[in-house]
Formats: sequence, structure tokens, C-alpha cells
Amino acid sequence: MRDHGPGGGQRARRHALGGLFVPLAGLLVAAVACSGALINGSLINGSLVHGSAPARAAGPVSGEVQLAASSPAVGLTDAVARIDAMGASGPSKAEYGIAVLDRRTGQLTLGEEGAVPFYSASVVKLFTVVDILHRADVGTVSLTDTQRTQIQRALRVSDNQAMNALWEAFGGSRTVTELVGLAGLRDTKPPEQPGAWGNTKLSPRDVVAVYQYALTKLSPANRDLVLSSLATPGIAGSDGFNQSFGVLRTPGLPGAAGKQGWMRARGTLYLHSTGMVGTDHRYLVAMLSKQSASVGYPAGRQRLDSAMGAVASALGLLKGATGGVPGSTL
Repeated sequence: MRDHGPGGGQRARRHALGGLFVPLAGLLVAAVACSGALINGSLINGSLVHGSAPARAAGPVSGEVQLAASSPAVGLTDAVARIDAMGASGPSKAEYGIAVLDRRTGQLTLGEEGAVPFYSASVVKLFTVVDILHRADVGTVSLTDTQRTQIQRALRVSDNQAMNALWEAFGGSRTVTELVGLAGLRDTKPPEQPGAWGNTKLSPRDVVAVYQYALTKLSPANRDLVLSSLATPGIAGSDGFNQSFGVLRTPGLPGAAGKQGWMRARGTLYLHSTGMVGTDHRYLVAMLSKQSASVGYPAGRQRLDSAMGAVASALGLLKGATGGVPGSTL
């Protein structure tokens, strides 16, 4: 799997949008964690997966229809800009895609790569689950107790066997393409090889759109199934990987719930943290990263802890904190 290169396309500029385009106006998402399945040639938590790296967005993002005028939380735009900059600093280059949605104001703040597709690793588990639950809501499928347990395990501990079973039972890539239309996703594409769900491509702004969709469009019972699973993930995934980073960092942030993702692919770590923070799930956050495998998972998690600390501080979620804005050494 090749890395992003200079010829991979123009970077999307950083935007603090006054609102979401119409398909996103009622939508929502999370973070992912791939736990050790053999998915098409890249190492997803220890197993190998093939494929080419996602292409960057072709240009700037703009909202099709603006909601009520609003501004990002004081300091949020600066925090996001500094997270963008940290990828170009230090001995090991990295890429960070950031999106923050304030559900109260409709304000969507994007980093430079907020509309850039990254390999999903296990974040796609959230997408698949939300699509399946939509089908259950409209009556096109009837879920067994076993399948509801698989949904819980796919979200809570990122169980690959549970995801494999759900992917096969409900049409695989169809769970991604169907959700694109339901949630108005703009940058999401299913994997080129049908069984390689970890190679789904998705952007930070699409992740927050899926979270918003889950919060506002699923039935109360199925919405609560998603929320309860994301709010009690436990420290370790089913493969023992430490999920306590970024949105789920320790000490915990108010109202934190989310889906993490990790995957190793030909010298690259795809390490993602997505979810909800704040009272009544006010803020939806997606932080996707592409880092050199030489960094290692512990240091990679610390980088996302620092980035999330910066965002949380700007949103007023860290009492007495000065913020965890990463410095030039990261």
C-alpha cells in the first residue's frame, strides 16, 4: 500500500463552515478499531491487507446550504490549524484529518484534510451497523439476538469476527453504499475488494455525518443500542489493543463515547479516534491519522491524545486545562 505523495491531489483547505449542506443537516459517527482480521493485504492489528492509498480531496469544501450564522468555539479554529501543522513537524511526518460538528449551532469545523478519504480500518464498523439498524427500523430485516450481540461487540470491543459475520449477512459493501445515500456522505467509497472492509475509504466530515444520522434518524431503541455500545467500550479491544486514546482518552472527557480504529499497512499506521463529547452529545469529533509505522502505536496514541486535548480545551471541556495543543516535537 503506497503512501500519499505529492502527486496525490491538492489538499482540501481548512474550513469552519457556518453550517452543513442539506444531506448532513440531520446526520452523525465514530471511531474504529480493527482487531486482527486478514483483510486484503494490510496489517489490521496484526494481519495483512493490500490496496492503494486513498486519494486526497480535489479541492476546497463548501456547504451547499448554510444554516444560521455562527462561529466556531473560541480557539477551536486555532487548535485545528495547529493540529494540521503538527503533521509536517518533527522527525516523522504524518497526516491528520479533523472534523468537529457542534450539533447545537450546526457549525462544522474542518482541518486541511477534513474532506480527505483515509482507509477506515474499523471505523467502518460504525457505518455497517448504522445501515443495518436503519434496515431494521424500516422493516426490511429482522435482527436475531445473536446479530444484536454481534453489533454490540463490533462497536464496543471492535470484534472482527462479529464484523465479518455482519458484513457477510447484510451484503458487505452494500452496507457502505446504502449509507452514502441515507446520510448524504460525500467522500466515502466501499473497498475495491468486497471482503476487505478495512479498506473502505472515508473522510472525517463523513464520519461526523454518520454519527449525526445515528443520533437523529435511528429509532430510539436502535439509537440507544449504538450509544450504549460506544459509551462502554472498555480499555481493550477484543485483540487486547488499548482503546483509551483520543476521544476515549484517560482521564475521560464529559459525555465521551466513540469508535476507535487501528490498522498497519506497508509501513503506515492508520490510527483513528471518533465519537461524541459534551452534554447531550453536543460535539461530534473525527480525528483520522496516517502515521509512519516507525512511530509505533503508543506514540501514535499520545499524538491523538494531545490533539484531542487541544480540541477539548477549545470547547471548554477541560476544567482548568491550558490545552493539549501539540508542539513541534510531535
